[in-house]
Amino acid sequence: MNSYFNQNSVITSSNDNKSNVTMFFTGDVMLGRGVDGILESGQNVFKNVDPLFLNADAVVVNLEDPMTTSSINFKKTVPLKANPIYAPVLKNNNIVVACLANNHIMDYGNNGLTDTINALKSNGINYTGAGDNLDQATQPVYLNIKGRKIAILNFLDNSTFTEFLPSEMPGATINSPGYAPADWNIIKQRIDESKKNSDITIVVFHYGNEYSTIPNPSQIELSHECIDEGADMVIGSHPHVIQKIESYKGKPIFYSLGNFVFDQTNPATHTSLMVEMDLTGNEARIIVHPMTLVNSIPRPMDNTTSIALLEELKNQSSLNMTIEGGNGILTFPIE
Repeated sequence: MNSYFNQNSVITSSNDNKSNVTMFFTGDVMLGRGVDGILESGQNVFKNVDPLFLNADAVVVNLEDPMTTSSINFKKTVPLKANPIYAPVLKNNNIVVACLANNHIMDYGNNGLTDTINALKSNGINYTGAGDNLDQATQPVYLNIKGRKIAILNFLDNSTFTEFLPSEMPGATINSPGYAPADWNIIKQRIDESKKNSDITIVVFHYGNEYSTIPNPSQIELSHECIDEGADMVIGSHPHVIQKIESYKGKPIFYSLGNFVFDQTNPATHTSLMVEMDLTGNEARIIVHPMTLVNSIPRPMDNTTSIALLEELKNQSSLNMTIEGGNGILTFPIE
C-alpha cells in the first residue's frame, strides 16, 4: 500500500483521477521512561486512536527517543531512550513514518541512531530527519499511496538549544551522522525536489521553546518560508504544549501539536492536537482532533472542552476553521 518511489519520476496525472487518501499526524511520541512500564504490561498506548489509525492509509509521528539498549548517553541532561523491542508497537498501529529530527535522537550517539534506524527498518517503518550523513538525514520520505505521491520532510531548528555542546546534540554533516538541521538552503532544495516528485509536500519541524504557547520568530519565519517555497502544510513539535494554528497564503501551519504519548506530569503537557488529512480530488480536508493525555496515553477530548479549545485557537489567528462534532475543519487546494 505504501512505498518509496523513484525520486526522478515525472508527475503528469491529475489529482482528479486519484483515490481518496487519509493520513494522521501526531506530536511527540516517547516510548521510554515511564511509558516503558505501560508497554511492558501489555497495554497498547495507541488503543484510543487505534480504530482511526488502522482505517487510515498512514500515520506519521515525531519519535522523541532513540530506540536502543545502549547505556552510554552523550547528552547528560534528560537523555531519553526506548527499548527496540517496542518498535512493533509502531508498526502494529499503522505508523508508517517516524520523524527523527529532534533534540533526543542523538542522546545515545551514533550507536543509538543506528539502533533506531535498524529497529524501524526491521519493522517496515520509514524514517526521515536523521541519518548517517547530511544527505541521508535530509532525504524526504516519499509515500506512494493509492496513486498519490506524498513527500514528508523533517528538520530540527537548534537555535533554542544553545546550552548543549555539538558533541551532545550533533547535527548531520557531509560525512558524519546526526539530525537534519534546519538550514534554509537545504530546506529550500528539498522542498523544490519534493514539489517536482510528489503531489503534496509536508514539512515537519522540531522547533520552538519548551512550554511556550506562543511560536517564536524563528518558527514563524521558517514556516512562512516553506509555504512561500511551495510546501502545502507545516507541522511542528517540541514545546510539549500546543501552539496556534495559522492559515498562511491558504495553507495550514500547526506550530506545535504538543505531546501525544509522553509521561510528563505537568498538566499543561496533557493537551494535544492530532491532525487528520483527507485527500479527495484536488482538495485536502484537514480535521483537527483535540486530544488529552491520561496516564501518558492519548484519548479524544470531551466535546465541551474540545469546542472551547478550538474556539480559542480559531480566535488566536482569525482562522477560517469550522467546528463540527468537537473537531476543527480546514480545507486547502492541492495544486
